[in-house]
Amino acid sequence: MATSTLQIRIDSDLRREADALFASTGLDLTSAVRLFLRQSVIRRRLPFEVVSENPDPFWSEANQRVLRESIDSLERGEGQRHELIET
Repeated sequence: MATSTLQIRIDSDLRREADALFASTGLDLTSAVRLFLRQSVIRRRLPFEVVSENPDPFWSEANQRVLRESIDSLERGEGQRHELIET
């Protein structure tokens, strides 16, 4: 199998933290990146949920539940049409 080189630039602190994390699981950074890429290809998507330290409240589970309930209500014909009020 032919190989190629992947070179990336990352923050030094992130590198140090990642090295420590992966070392604690028996992996080096190269193996962890290979594992990430392989799982992404197998699953045909990111192999984990992307989260943010400061998540947007729009995407919160509670807000998404309200939006789903609102859509269901509108689809049942229980909504009222109104003009958009710009503030």
